Amino acid sequence: MEGIFFLWVAWGLWIYTTFMMRRNDRNRFTYSFILLCMICLFPYHVTLFSYEVYAAYIFLVVLTFIYIRLFGLRQKLYMLICILTIAMSYAGVGMIAIYDPVLMIIEPQVIAALLSMSLGFIFYSSIKKINVMFLSVLAGTMAGEVLLTVTLNKIGFGESVGDHLFLDMTACMALITITWKVIHALNALMSSKLSPNKGEIKNL
Repeated sequence: MEGIFFLWVAWGLWIYTTFMMRRNDRNRFTYSFILLCMICLFPYHVTLFSYEVYAAYIFLVVLTFIYIRLFGLRQKLYMLICILTIAMSYAGVGMIAIYDPVLMIIEPQVIAALLSMSLGFIFYSSIKKINVMFLSVLAGTMAGEVLLTVTLNKIGFGESVGDHLFLDMTACMALITITWKVIHALNALMSSKLSPNKGEIKNL
């Protein structure tokens, strides 16, 4: 069922941010509110300019613009390059999936998610910029979704914008980002535990 992966991931993250996240974390309420809104908006869509646009997608677009406006001019220009690169790659994968599906060894949404995240890692390799990286990847895939939908509509394919398959891909990208952050945190923890032992060995 389309969208079920997104719902499972969103519910799991909402449970974590609401009941398990540290209470003194300033982002705790924000994350919980965003996830709950995404879950509530999941089944709804509206018609804009003859396109069927899903409410959760519109919500993500508004959030992305709110956060991007907080960055400086240089950051915005760099992010724009990243967004355009990801948007074109996302639209390219979608076009290949339509015209030559034999090349799609796995689900196109998974390929698009992996490719978009890989490009995001190239543009933002530092773990300190992981939030900016995910924001750029999300904005790039949303721009690519519009580009792909408009292109397919011109050649006679009726497509919706930000459908449940897109939300599944977004959930996949969120899991990749969280996994990368957890691995980095575990690596830092292991390094901190091993560093005293290294000092003891040197003293010997």
